[in-house]
Amino acid sequence: MSQAFIASFTGTAVEFFETIAIAYAIIRAGYPREAISAVVIGHVLVFIAAAFLFPLHDVVPVFWLRLVAALLLTAMGLHWTQKSLRRLWAHKRPRWAEDPLGKLHVTPNAAVAGAGGFSMFVFFVMGKSAVVEAAEILLVIFPVAAATAAWGQVILGVAAGMAVVSVLAFLLHGQLKKVPEVKLKLVIGLVLLALGLSWLYEVYEEYGHALGAQ
Repeated sequence: MSQAFIASFTGTAVEFFETIAIAYAIIRAGYPREAISAVVIGHVLVFIAAAFLFPLHDVVPVFWLRLVAALLLTAMGLHWTQKSLRRLWAHKRPRWAEDPLGKLHVTPNAAVAGAGGFSMFVFFVMGKSAVVEAAEILLVIFPVAAATAAWGQVILGVAAGMAVVSVLAFLLHGQLKKVPEVKLKLVIGLVLLALGLSWLYEVYEEYGHALGAQ
């Protein structure tokens, strides 16, 4: 199992879990079409944007791509680790886990009024959340894929992350709030931090060898 696969799988799983948890709450509030279509369209739009970024890996030198990937993994891992530790110490959960509808300003009562039609408000609000989370996934996986040229491993990691989260959401029907997402994010944050630091060390060694050869 390659580091590229691990980074893409863990990064995707964490971000996509947040999207699924919010979408599930909106579905239960009476907006299944809005939630599902917004998640699908939001991710498709981000993947299309990723296709336009693909040529960059032929333009930017591999050294800089590896450096950017290492810095992003380190920064994201450190951010998730610190945030998770603060929440564990304060015995708090993120708002999207405790009150996903409140975060998006969607109320279950609104389902009564919109039962006969398609709520564009809920669709756009859910779509915005899906695009943001998908963009954060892209922010991690694209530099990793470009730096390692392991596009197959990264794509497989993204697909596996989404598949695992979707299956767990289906199996844990009605029990998503019981998932210890803070502890999971802490573990994944530590994994990404370790990967990022190891890549930074490799980049440092490569740069040092390059200087010594001059």
